[in-house]
Order: sequence, then structure tokens, then C-alpha cells
Amino acid sequence: MKMKKIILMAALCLPLLAGCDKEDLGTSDIHVPVFDYNALSQTDKYIYDNYTVPYNMDVIYRWNQGDMSSDDMRRNLVPPREEQVEPFLQMIKTVWVDTYASEVGEQTLRSYVPKVLLLTGSASYNDDGSTTEGTAEGGRQIVLYSVNDFDFQLDQIMSYAHVMHHEFAHILHQTVEYDTEFENITPAYSSSWMQMNDETARSRGFITAYASSNANEDFAEMVSQMLIRSAEDWNALVEGAGNAEAVAALRAKEAIVLSYMKNNWGVDMPQFQTKVVAAIQAAAQD
Repeated sequence: MKMKKIILMAALCLPLLAGCDKEDLGTSDIHVPVFDYNALSQTDKYIYDNYTVPYNMDVIYRWNQGDMSSDDMRRNLVPPREEQVEPFLQMIKTVWVDTYASEVGEQTLRSYVPKVLLLTGSASYNDDGSTTEGTAEGGRQIVLYSVNDFDFQLDQIMSYAHVMHHEFAHILHQTVEYDTEFENITPAYSSSWMQMNDETARSRGFITAYASSNANEDFAEMVSQMLIRSAEDWNALVEGAGNAEAVAALRAKEAIVLSYMKNNWGVDMPQFQTKVVAAIQAAAQD
């Protein structure tokens, strides 16, 4: 997948990703009309059996422009090719759905997952030439792009795992807030985060440049970036921040994330990290 950089954007946020308002996530079931299961395509059967029944999720891959946000409509996006849909969804299930279900249980996961995944075949290009891998709308819908380019490369899988774990971290902290001390560790958040690279951001105590945009993105980036890396790679990333003050800030944020996930969701992050990394590696071998 060719791209200058990957940007994760949350729709319905303030301009320049200044932060998302807390949304009503809802737990009501989606409406599934009466239908003939045997008349479904193989793809639709897969979605029904693996997403709709166990997790009350709808996956939209046949769509028209009316299903897209106004911002997406101007990007000339196309739906995915159907033969790409099931392999892509199998990967998402492996690196995100199954890993969380093994930690918190299917019923708990069902209560908090977004109700809709909307897949697009093409990349979503931004004005600066970068591409957006995924957007989230109010905790109820996640849009994933570039499905037609998906071919099980490790960097692609890590990218999509990052998207899903980042967006789900938002759902979690919108349900139960994290310690307010988190945002005081490095309070110099800025809407000009795109002018900084990740290495510079880490030298200032942010795990990525995007994390420096606001505290909620910082928290979600800490969770997702930790989960897609082995403990060894994560520690190397943090310890390589460039100065003792930045390392201390990242470790302080890490401690809050560990406590938050364990005390509120029963998730042991080091153990979960091992599961997610193993799932990413397994998906890359498929």
C-alpha cells in the first residue's frame, strides 16, 4: 500500500481534530428484517454469521453516495469489490473482534461495539497527499478505506488493527472516563499536529504526532499503539523518545492506561498486547 503517511480521523469532531464530543453510544439492537438466509450470497452469510448474530453489527459494502459523509462524498470513493470483503472482514475479526471477545466476553463486547462497519474500496486521499485509513462517527459507525488494496501485508494489518483498537478505545473512554490527570502530563496539545512528525512528537512526550492533537486522541493512541506492538518493540519506542522527560511522560501515561483498562474493563494490557500481536502475525500468514 503506497501512502505518504496514515492519518486516523474521527468524524463529527471539532475542526482540525481538536477533540470529539462525548456521544450517546447506544446499545439498542440493529433492526434485521425477515429474510431467506439461503438466498444470501456467501459474503452476506459470512457477515450475518460472524458479525450480525454474535455482535449485533451490520457491515455495509454495497452502498451509494448517500451512505457517505459529506466529506467522503467529495473524495470520489467507490465500494469494495465483493471478493475482497470476506477476507478483509476475517482479518478485522482476527485482530480486533476475537481478541477483545477473549478478554471481556462476547456479551460485553456486543454492548459496546459500533453497530455499523462501512467498507470502501478506494483510498481516501487528503489535501496533503496522505490517506485516511478509517473514520468513526459518534461511536456507532466506523468507515474503513482501501479494502480493494488489502493483500494481507503485515504493515496493512498493523494499520487496520491500529484503527480498530484506536476507535474502540474512544468508545471505552466515552463510556467510562479515564483519570483526568492524564491530560495534565503533557498539556501542550495543539491543532497543528500535522506539522510535526512522530519522532518529534515522542521527544515531547506524545507517542505519535496525532496524539498531540488533544487528550482523547492521546489516550486512544497510547492504547492502540501499545496493542499493535510486542512488549519489546513498545519499550524500545518509549525508551527511544530522546530525553528523560519525554520517557517519564510516556511512562506516566502508560501507567494510567494500564490502570484504566484493568480496573474498568478487566483487561490486563500486557497480556492483551501479547494476544493482539499474535493475532496480527497470524493474520499476516493467512
